[in-house]
Amino acid sequence: MEKKTGHLPVVGIGPLLCLPVVVLTAAGVTASAFGIIPCAVENGAAKAVMLVIGILLIVIGIALFFGADAGGKLKDQIEQNKLKTNGSYRFVRNPCYSLFLLASTGAVLIAHNPLLLVIPLLYWLEMTVVLKRTEEKWLTELYGQQYTDYCKRVNRCIPWFERK
Repeated sequence: MEKKTGHLPVVGIGPLLCLPVVVLTAAGVTASAFGIIPCAVENGAAKAVMLVIGILLIVIGIALFFGADAGGKLKDQIEQNKLKTNGSYRFVRNPCYSLFLLASTGAVLIAHNPLLLVIPLLYWLEMTVVLKRTEEKWLTELYGQQYTDYCKRVNRCIPWFERK
């Protein structure tokens, strides 16, 4: 029997969304390193640029993840049914999922194989479809216009400055 909590799940569907991207990214990067997936960039300058951008994306993802709890206890706000819009939530509605999107993209760039960029693209598509049908639906039912207005100002999974 499922325990009724009266609030959204604290963890949610995150593990189900994130595990495939971790596995696919690790497999793709490994396959690229062993030459199983060809088309790695050989140009030294391009490799350096990809390395720097890849590292920056991973760092930004980690910062968003840890910034999600900035300004208040995320778990407490979920349990109290309060919409969290501060910390990383000012820049992206799903900072935890964004970590995996940015880290996957960063890892692919560090592997210097543009063919692997299909992995973060597929993850973004998966997140968009699944989140619209689950978490966003639940949040709209719970918060109504407040959440709808928040969605108009803040992107789902690609961090950006809040629109006024």
